[in-house]
Amino acid sequence: MMLRKMIHKLFKPPLKVLLTVDIIAFPLVIYALKKLSCEHPVALAAYFISAYALVISIINFKRIKDRVKALIKGDELRPVRAIKAFMRRYKYTRLYLESMDFRAEAGLYLGLVINLFYAVFKVVTGAIYDSAWLWSIGIYYLFLGGIRFFLMRGQRRKNNLISGTEIKLHEYKTYRLCGCLMMILDIAVGGMAVQMIWQNKANEFSQAAVIISAAYTFYLFVLAIYNVVSFHKRDNAILSAAKDLALTGAVMSMFSLQTSMLHAFGSADEESFRRMMNTVTGSVVMAIVLAIATYMIINGTRKTELYRKQTGDLDNG
Repeated sequence: MMLRKMIHKLFKPPLKVLLTVDIIAFPLVIYALKKLSCEHPVALAAYFISAYALVISIINFKRIKDRVKALIKGDELRPVRAIKAFMRRYKYTRLYLESMDFRAEAGLYLGLVINLFYAVFKVVTGAIYDSAWLWSIGIYYLFLGGIRFFLMRGQRRKNNLISGTEIKLHEYKTYRLCGCLMMILDIAVGGMAVQMIWQNKANEFSQAAVIISAAYTFYLFVLAIYNVVSFHKRDNAILSAAKDLALTGAVMSMFSLQTSMLHAFGSADEESFRRMMNTVTGSVVMAIVLAIATYMIINGTRKTELYRKQTGDLDNG
């Protein structure tokens, strides 16, 4: 019984303790990676603390999410109260505060902007480091931005429809087409990944650039998972497609980040290990994207046929 309580306290500490561990772990592991050898005692401690921080953050993700949501939605914090009071003065900021669908639609526009900036970042760094893989990733994100634009256009067209059945038919047609575009894109990126793994080339980032990319990628990944879960039960196929698209971009970023980290923090005699890790991760990433795209096509086709029949019944009636 005593052991169970100790394990519970170890892996489910108070949120203040959890936050403190996370704050300590991040700069400590950066210092260890940049300044210390792998065998240094401080580096070993940093790796242990960062691994512990990651584990307890994953285990307590729901607690963290619920607490953050309570702080944002509630009036406990004075800055939150002030921001909400300011946002309620204006129409669109008030809609953003009160409507989840409006927030998701605004997220499409924001996601497109971030997508384009990230694509430019990859293309520029590809030119600086003469990396065909970085160029490929940049082009991938440009296509991803194109699909986002297609979803934005679909959402605008949906807003002009009146009939509920026609709206749902349009949503699932857009949803299915998005899945088809994602599958085509995944096949193309799979070919580039195979070439990169075969040639055993890596993204030649500086360590500082890798650390910045890592922070952004993990933030993007957690946010994408949260959004997919949040919109899973929402009755809007276009916005659900946008969240699925964000998740595929996040997992692709994880793969790209891994290639950079293995090169930046690994040694020259680890080529076989790099090839193995990139092969495993690349295969998993491509399988995830392919599974998401396949599900979107199958589900979109099934729902399209359902609503098409309903539309035909209405016309006949």
